[in-house]
Amino acid sequence: MRIKNNKGLMRLILAKSKQLSKSIRNTPTKRGRPQKYPEHIILFALLLKTLENLSLRDLEHRLKNLFPNAPDHTTLWYRFRKIENSYLKKLIHTTAREIMKKLKAKEFHCLIADGTGFGYSDTSRLTWMRGKEIRQVKSHIKTEVLVGVVKKEAIVIGVNTGRAYSDEGKLLRPMLKTLKFRARYFLGDAYYRSVEILKKIKELNMEAVVPVRDTVHKRVRHSIMLWAKENYEKRRKVYRKNRFRIEQVIGIVKNRFGDRDCVRDYHVASLYVLARFALYNLILLYKLLLLWLNLLRAHTRFFLLSVSVLGIF
Repeated sequence: MRIKNNKGLMRLILAKSKQLSKSIRNTPTKRGRPQKYPEHIILFALLLKTLENLSLRDLEHRLKNLFPNAPDHTTLWYRFRKIENSYLKKLIHTTAREIMKKLKAKEFHCLIADGTGFGYSDTSRLTWMRGKEIRQVKSHIKTEVLVGVVKKEAIVIGVNTGRAYSDEGKLLRPMLKTLKFRARYFLGDAYYRSVEILKKIKELNMEAVVPVRDTVHKRVRHSIMLWAKENYEKRRKVYRKNRFRIEQVIGIVKNRFGDRDCVRDYHVASLYVLARFALYNLILLYKLLLLWLNLLRAHTRFFLLSVSVLGIF
């Protein structure tokens, strides 16, 4: 499907931006000038920039072709820094709900968690390296992704971001605490075998399919760890058949929207990362809407054809 300059997809993104801006309660302040441009225009601009991989100046010209009164690149940068991460996280959640409704599914077959990184123009200092000199490396946005699999479709249901080399377990725990989706299994690599994460998975009535190592030097004794180890041994096929799904989603996002941003601000860079995964869900929702519309047209044509045939005879 063509993504750039797709009018139907642009209309869907604009509609979702308006819905999101209405659900955001902005407390008015007495100081300063009132906002000249509404919130949904700024959210739409952020998603459009990520969708078409535009610079701020190119985004300014693109918006002027779409709206009669569009903000300039300096206003866009200022307003992007005011957007909260929770806005895009809410967009990811609401679009995941709508996709579930279109698929007529009440729960996921499995949830899969994994971490990745998106680079941006900053450096991190590694003080834990050997030697006297402090090593500087290109920094990245540590991203924890939670994907749900249902009816052969992989849906992003949660994304959390942190500084470079953040703990993936700490990024996953807030998503599990606020999780509002049901699933049969939870899949993850050996990194997610901590007792706290496994306890939360059990509280959510999910079977943890996480590889737990039981070696001679490191025996598994905790009851939760033994429970996870038994589940993994019983359901290795579930792990092998579905574990690749999250790698597939991350690969699609990076191939379509890139894996590095030319920006030095951490907050704006994290917004671009969240916008990537929000667009993944929006594109999937748009495809399902197109499929539903085509099916409706086919049924209408078949009905009109049958009526005409019956009318002749």
